[in-house]
Amino acid sequence: MTIYFLLFFTTVQAQQANSYVQQGNDAYNRSAFAEAMDEYKKALSIEPDNNAALFNSGNTLHKLGRDAEAEKYYEKFNDAVDRNIKAKAMFNKAVVQVNQHKLTDAIESFKQSLMLDPADNDARENLQKAINELRKQQQANKPNNQSKPKDDKNKSKEASQETINQKFDELRDKEKQLQKALRKKPTTKNPEKDW
Repeated sequence: MTIYFLLFFTTVQAQQANSYVQQGNDAYNRSAFAEAMDEYKKALSIEPDNNAALFNSGNTLHKLGRDAEAEKYYEKFNDAVDRNIKAKAMFNKAVVQVNQHKLTDAIESFKQSLMLDPADNDARENLQKAINELRKQQQANKPNNQSKPKDDKNKSKEASQETINQKFDELRDKEKQLQKALRKKPTTKNPEKDW
């Protein structure tokens, strides 16, 4: 009899937790996100591993702009969970990571989602977008890192141009001095030849 009591008790608990989840879903659909979060927390206090409450808590926190907290709820899905649910949780985790500018983490989460559900085209497309965005950021950072060598090249170019200008000025000055010297030189007449 004790076993039946526990099963009955567990079923009653699950029903109560699911009731809170349903109330949370209703609040979520009305965009009453704070109220929805309260209901999901009630469900999780009764049944901490309630997949719907965990998943929907993450979604609600995302809507509330609390992506770091949402990420933690998506991480709670372990390998014992249905693959489709876990794949969706990894997808949502990746989305909140993108919002937090954690592109490397998001790429890994999208990959995990695809390993669990290889047919998910949204995950594939978002993975590609995240990879492209990361590349773009890396390329944007490269010129900043390489700007110093370019500046050094420009400085050395300017220095060599300055040196060339100095040499050119020196040559011009020497030419002027030479022309002055030639002008000052007395001209000598060739003596007439004596025959």
